[in-house]
Amino acid sequence: MQANQVRQFVERYLATFSAHIVESHPDYLTVKLPVEVDKDIGNRPFYWSWVDKMNLAYQPLVLTFAFHPDRMPDGLRAEHLHLGAGRMQQIFASAKKHGQFVCMYEQNTASLPATGKRRSTPLVPWLGINLKVSFLCDKRRDLMLYLGVNLHQPRVVHDFSTYLFQLPLSPAIPDYFYTLDRKISVEDALQMARQEAEAVIAKEDQAWAAEAKARLAEELDILAAYYEELAKREPQAEQADADDEEAEKAEEPQAAQAIVPLPQTEAPPVAEPVVEATQTIDEYRSSGGRILDFLRANGIQVTPREEINQEEWKKSTPEEEKQRRMDELRWQYEPRIEVHFINGGLFYLHSNPPVQKLSGAKTVRHLPTNGRIM
Repeated sequence: MQANQVRQFVERYLATFSAHIVESHPDYLTVKLPVEVDKDIGNRPFYWSWVDKMNLAYQPLVLTFAFHPDRMPDGLRAEHLHLGAGRMQQIFASAKKHGQFVCMYEQNTASLPATGKRRSTPLVPWLGINLKVSFLCDKRRDLMLYLGVNLHQPRVVHDFSTYLFQLPLSPAIPDYFYTLDRKISVEDALQMARQEAEAVIAKEDQAWAAEAKARLAEELDILAAYYEELAKREPQAEQADADDEEAEKAEEPQAAQAIVPLPQTEAPPVAEPVVEATQTIDEYRSSGGRILDFLRANGIQVTPREEINQEEWKKSTPEEEKQRRMDELRWQYEPRIEVHFINGGLFYLHSNPPVQKLSGAKTVRHLPTNGRIM
């Protein structure tokens, strides 16, 4: 997104919540956040918990958003908004939370007579669904589906969102219009959309799945050959270690004869440093003492190395390591299909969207053997 696109999105987002624009400059925007926006992007949850608990009056938060890093406003505490900014990600999350489901009515005043007796005009209910189909393996490809399901006369159309952008829509039903009854439920409409998505997936070229399986088989063969060679070398390495140990044991008596024992003398006792109990650890460190001596002097015992439980640090066997790496390869290369719901809504339309034909899709007879819709 360019700077002008970021600004257009932010302005549309703020206008949706009827935010008060304090100053609109070509380079920046100063806005007084409403309650819903403040809770989503204001970054002051403790303030809101205090206000809600004590039932206090809301003090609006005023922010200044700049859209050009080289043209920041002078004398204002501004924040540069761009696609990767943290505040921008909060705005996206807030827009997704509040705008994932909508209910809109078409404002088609052209169908009403200019003079004379006005008659009521019906609005047809439609369920609009936006889906993202992801073809996943060691590569990724996404396909967007914009489906519309007629709830009065059951049928499915494609590219429904593009058609909606051409219509005047409002959250309130216009005068002299009424809505038709829904002859199918939302659950049945979702099932129709699911079947349509499966049909679209079936029309896609499935060569990518076969290629991913071939790459997976090649990687698994390389991994199996590596651990097969490793298993052959382990007995040789163990035998070499055993021979080295026997050679060391055989040399020990000869080395012992060459050593002339020295007369034993008592070593003078090592005096441990005396640490005053009144000193703190910071004072002791500042005077040049060791922390370990301070801990020993103050009764803090050090756990011997042999008493430390190291069962959790066991070395993995070659078979366990091989299985773990095979699972990682399957997760990376195994082809799969995932369908994610983006957003949707209920739309009452006077116009009739055209039936869109699928283009650029090749017909195949089957889905990938391990493809699944989630």
